[in-house]
Amino acid sequence: MNSPRPVTADDLPQVIDLLDTIFRREKGIVDQSVLSDFPLVFAAGNLQNCRVICHDGRVISHAAVWPRTMMIDGHRVGVGIIVLVATARDARHRGHAAALMKDLQDSMPALGCDIGLLWTGVPGFYQRLGWTLNSPPGWFATGSTAAVATTTSIIDYRPSEHLSDLHNLQQAGSIHASRTMAETGVLLSLPKCHVSVAVDGDRPGAYLVEGRAINKQGLIEYAGPPELVWSLVSRAASRTTTDSRLVVFPTHASLATFARDAGWQVQPLTSSKGLGDEMVLVLNPKIATPQILDRLFAWGLDQA
Repeated sequence: MNSPRPVTADDLPQVIDLLDTIFRREKGIVDQSVLSDFPLVFAAGNLQNCRVICHDGRVISHAAVWPRTMMIDGHRVGVGIIVLVATARDARHRGHAAALMKDLQDSMPALGCDIGLLWTGVPGFYQRLGWTLNSPPGWFATGSTAAVATTTSIIDYRPSEHLSDLHNLQQAGSIHASRTMAETGVLLSLPKCHVSVAVDGDRPGAYLVEGRAINKQGLIEYAGPPELVWSLVSRAASRTTTDSRLVVFPTHASLATFARDAGWQVQPLTSSKGLGDEMVLVLNPKIATPQILDRLFAWGLDQA
């Protein structure tokens, strides 16, 4: 079996074709590609953290880690998000994915990762590699509601006018994923993600991201005072004929109360995405304490 190696720019066409086949086309999705859905994962600076196994010049298996930094009540925590683990159908059950995962896990401490994090429908595979299930705090709310009466102006996101303010709102949270403004700009422009802004006075006071992509579904990221965020949630819910899906961060616990008062169904999270199993791998026990692990919650656009 060929050994795992980092992805090169020349590999990308084959890598994207393999992943789009498995995660998009086989699911009936023809208007999305992992290349544009995960632009920071496949950015030039992260290609060395993407791994492939090749056979006779063909990419047959892939896995990647996306290193992120979480700020949790003033503590800096390095988190490696595992993403896009896949093997071609005719090459499965030969240990390729396990070899890629072991290679990534060995590399993660040098990347500053204190914790590994992933979401999966096959937890048993990862448990054999040392991962454990994690149930984060927070709530998952589904429902619909008419727009609430508000004097707050709600407008669509305009990058040239709003990016700096929205970046600062996201970075001001007591728990947040650390980003550069350029990264925030990329994430707020992901395909099939609509961003609305609540203007409080003459400046953005809150924002909400509504994901409509297969890998970003529901009301998945927001920042600002909960009252303003709920105005944005209500506006988004009033503009669709199906129930909206809101992930409630513990930092905005009052949103769960607003949702219950509006007749929404509110349930405890089983994973930060509200679907699949969330799993963690402790790489640095001095940092990844039970108290820190309990503060991991929905990441919004930083979820892979």
